[in-house]
Amino acid sequence: DTASFREPTMADLRLTQFGRSSAIVTPPPPSSEEEEGENGDSSGGDASTLTRPFCETPDVTEGNATNGNNNDESDRSIANPNHKIGPEVEDCELDKSNIIIIGPTGSGKTLLVKTLAKLVDVPLVIADATCLTQAGYVGEDVESILFKLYLESGQDLERCQRGIVYVDETDKIRKSGGNVSISRDVSGEGVQHALLKIVEGNVINVPKEPGRKNPRGDFIQIDTSNILFISGGAFAGLETIINKRMDAASIGFGATMKKNIEDFKVQGKYFDNAIPKDLVQFGMIPEFVGRFPVIVSTKGLDEKSLVDILTEPKNSLMKQYNFQFAMNGIRFHATECALAEVAKMAFLRGSGARGLRSITENILMETMFVVPSLEKVHTVYLDAMAVRGERKPILLKHPDMTAEKFEELLKEGQTWEEMEGADVVQFEDSEEYFGEAA
Repeated sequence: DTASFREPTMADLRLTQFGRSSAIVTPPPPSSEEEEGENGDSSGGDASTLTRPFCETPDVTEGNATNGNNNDESDRSIANPNHKIGPEVEDCELDKSNIIIIGPTGSGKTLLVKTLAKLVDVPLVIADATCLTQAGYVGEDVESILFKLYLESGQDLERCQRGIVYVDETDKIRKSGGNVSISRDVSGEGVQHALLKIVEGNVINVPKEPGRKNPRGDFIQIDTSNILFISGGAFAGLETIINKRMDAASIGFGATMKKNIEDFKVQGKYFDNAIPKDLVQFGMIPEFVGRFPVIVSTKGLDEKSLVDILTEPKNSLMKQYNFQFAMNGIRFHATECALAEVAKMAFLRGSGARGLRSITENILMETMFVVPSLEKVHTVYLDAMAVRGERKPILLKHPDMTAEKFEELLKEGQTWEEMEGADVVQFEDSEEYFGEAA
């Protein structure tokens, strides 16, 4: 019986491998109308009436055992080991596809890899390519990456051979432009040559003891055929190479206008159209680029995304500052205008999400030093004027002066100088806050 071909759907996937719960939950109690329609049947707690959570895949084996039937839909489910989806094909071994991630700094490349490793529950090692050197020179050998992965997997060799290795700052190991005959490029091109066999997939002898290699020492044989290697880097200047290839200079009617490659949207468009030839021209050797068949890019963050990063994540910056001030019994309040101004400054600097902390630290540094020594202050109020540097953040001291009341008075036209119990941070006048001992 040949089953007709159909596209697999999300219901055919076993989502338990992605952290979904497979526990059976009890449905909500039926309404009064449903109870009347059941003719007094009160067996609502029976196992047959229990359902699984939303988006959960039913166990095909259990369903066939309990129901005693083997319908066509269950036969064609991916969850069934004997499924019949599509035409019969010849069995083959699936090879891995290594990935190169290109994107500006602070666009979430490392966070993307960490989330991927947590999602599929495999060991992850983030290695810095700038620390690696060619074998025989001072620095870490490329085999140290696999040893770190072996330790990260709990010294479980089978789990180690299914892990993920993220080589960060890959663009820093490109070929140097100097004369190679004078000195060897041990931290650039030499590292790329050393990574070739490891990335491609071979059995690598990894020394058990890190440090200098001992020919008589013990080795661990690690097969890298199923280890996913992901290389990431900012690749600053690659957009210029892609621009010359895609939008060559021309004159006359219908000529291609010169584009601003400093714009993050234009950079994202160019990075999406990157090909291995561009990376070779950037300074990567063809053998290294050929072992990474997938080239993807991350977009630069806009102002709205930066505001979400400030507030939405579990360990966002604003939540961290709320916790730090709460340790001294003080409430921290940042207005939406202040968050938008911080995001705007980080966007103009071009430092991405990492630039948010540097901006907020410079704004709140004096406040975090002064506030713990003040007894009457109960709220720190941060607005757009304080972010721009026009004045310091506001300290609310009066018990009745809350942040909401302070904003209402500002809307009525009053200034903070006219309000009772509102003051600014004055770190320069140390005698007022710290006494003569200061």
